[in-house]
Amino acid sequence: MDIREARRLAASRIAAAGIERPWLEADLLLCFLTGMERSELIAHQDRSFPEELSQKLDAALLRRTAREPLQYITGTCSFMGMPFKVGPGCLVPRPETELLVLEARRSFQGNVFVDWGTGSGCIASAVLADFPESRCIAVDKSPRALSWAWKNLRETGLLGRCLLCHAGYFDRIPVQPGALDMIISNPPYIPACEMQGLMPEVALYEPEEALAGGDDGLELFIPLIKWAARSLRSGGVLILEAGGEEQIDRLVALSEEQFSAESVVDDIQGIPRVVVLKRSRF
Repeated sequence: MDIREARRLAASRIAAAGIERPWLEADLLLCFLTGMERSELIAHQDRSFPEELSQKLDAALLRRTAREPLQYITGTCSFMGMPFKVGPGCLVPRPETELLVLEARRSFQGNVFVDWGTGSGCIASAVLADFPESRCIAVDKSPRALSWAWKNLRETGLLGRCLLCHAGYFDRIPVQPGALDMIISNPPYIPACEMQGLMPEVALYEPEEALAGGDDGLELFIPLIKWAARSLRSGGVLILEAGGEEQIDRLVALSEEQFSAESVVDDIQGIPRVVVLKRSRF
C-alpha cells in the first residue's frame, strides 16, 4: 500500500463514521504516524506505506471512528502556537480559549497570577511564556488533569515558576488576601440541559467535571468571583471564559459590587466568549 491508498482508506473510514473533514483528519493521523508534514505527505503519495504503520493506522482509525478525540490519539494539541500533551482526564484546549491569553497580554502587568481549573496547563504556560518575570499558581481539583499540566510545564521549561495546586475548595489555595495581580480561568460553563447534546468526542471522552456548570452553567463562577474579590489586589483583573452573552451579562451583574467590566471579547463566530473584570478599590 502506498500513501495515496492509505489516505483514501483512512478518509473513507472516517467519513463513514460521520466525522467532518475526513481528508484533513486522515492526513493528520498519517502525519502523526509517519512524522511527515502534510505538504510532504500530499506531494509524495506514491511512496510506500510501511506494513508496521498500516497496523498502527488501523488501530488509530478504530479509536477515531469510535469518536475518541483526534488529539487523544496523537497525544498533542496546539495552543497559542505551542504543542501541549493531552489525553484522558484532560480537556482538549479550544481555539476560543486563546482569547483568554490574548486578553491577559492586554490587562496583566506581570507578577503573580492564578490559573483556576488549569487542565492541561496550556493557559498557565502561555501566560508564563509571555511574562518572563511572572509566577503562577495552577489549580485543579483533578489529579489526572494536574499530571498533564505538570508534564506540559516541565516540557516548556516553565515548571520552576509554577506551583501546581490540587484543590477543590478556594480556602485551600495558598494565597493571601490582595496578593494576586490576575486570576484567569476557563471554568466549566455548560448548563445541565445542554450536556446531552454535546458531540460524542466531548460527551464520551472528555472529563465531565471540566465541562458541566450546573443548572445554568454558572455554578462555579459564583464562588470564584467571591474568592477573586478577596484575593486580587486593587486594579487586579479576573479574566473569564463563558458560554455566551447571557452568561457574561449575568457575570457582570454578579460582580458589579467589587469589579468593573473592562471588556467583553467575541469569538470567531461572534459569540461573546471572554470577559475582563477589574477589581475595584477595597
